[in-house]
Amino acid sequence: MTGEGMVEHEADTPDTPQPQGEAGRPRTPISRDLVLAITLWVVLTLAGEAVVWIFIRGIMPERYAETATIVDDAFLYLTALAVPVFAFVIAAVTVSVVRFRATEPESDGPPIHGDRRVIGWWLGVTGALAASLIVFPGLAGLVQLGNQENVPTADLLVVRVQAARWAWTIDYPAASVKSGEELVLPVDQPVRFEISSVDILHSFWIPAFRVKIDEVPGKTTTATLTPDRVGSFETDPMMRIQCAELCGLDHAAMAMPVRVVEPAEFEAWLQGSQAGAEAACEPEGAELQVLAKDIEFDPKCLAAEAGTPFTITLDNQDEGIPHNISISADAEWTDALYTSETFNGIETRTFDVPPLDVGTYFFRCDVHPIPAMSGAFVIAEPKT
Repeated sequence: MTGEGMVEHEADTPDTPQPQGEAGRPRTPISRDLVLAITLWVVLTLAGEAVVWIFIRGIMPERYAETATIVDDAFLYLTALAVPVFAFVIAAVTVSVVRFRATEPESDGPPIHGDRRVIGWWLGVTGALAASLIVFPGLAGLVQLGNQENVPTADLLVVRVQAARWAWTIDYPAASVKSGEELVLPVDQPVRFEISSVDILHSFWIPAFRVKIDEVPGKTTTATLTPDRVGSFETDPMMRIQCAELCGLDHAAMAMPVRVVEPAEFEAWLQGSQAGAEAACEPEGAELQVLAKDIEFDPKCLAAEAGTPFTITLDNQDEGIPHNISISADAEWTDALYTSETFNGIETRTFDVPPLDVGTYFFRCDVHPIPAMSGAFVIAEPKT
């Protein structure tokens, strides 16, 4: 309306009725900013899922055991679930910065009222995600890993792994074979590792098997798995034992190659290792040599003739690390026959040992009484 003395004001015009929401507040129609945020969230989610299932899955290390499949599937599933959550945050932040950026704010913005529907949806979705994670990979993954442990003892290959700064010793007790050079396993054979440490905390980790467990001094921990592919460190650097617990100066070098072979090749390797150990125990005179390097004795078998004194020259090449050599009549070391003095490397010392009777004895380093620093001592009849 216009007329003399009358001024038309926009406020005088009745407002268009708005749809009423909760507590009488007007319902706000979906804005283009919300549409933009949803569109950006969908695009980012699809791109992220493609990265997970195509790129990340494609660059993951090769799997050489059933445990690796279980662990990888859980990792990919958890990462895939995290993608839409991360994409939601990025989309919300991006739209907020682009559309609602204020260069010079002068006052507070309008109040924002909560909506019970939004709260309900939020609790429902996040609750469903949490419940699904409890089922898989949570409980389902534990069952799968537990099945690896529930193998009859008669079907298991037992391998003892002992760690010391900074080396590994592998012992196959059923075959009386020890190795400080590599871990050899037969394919498709369940293996139980009995893992221990003689000095400080280490961690037994084989990346290709996705298995890792701490080695605690004074305690034996176990891990059971089944290698399901032939492979070796020469073709895949993930095929190695690696210490995963910072343990001192040479922690990074505390690694050992792993080789998975066919059962027939594994048996041949065991027999060859046994024959090599027996051949090494032939008396070669009265002056014996032992090298201590990288917390390991070389050789692992000594031999001398009965009734004749002999000497042992110990070459300690482990700088700053003490070693000695002692001889016992039994593997439990309840009847020690000779013990040399202990000295730090790098140094060489020669010790006089009295004659011994015919028999098989044992020698070791008392400071590091591990398989890598022990061996058999054969006293044979004098040659005629």
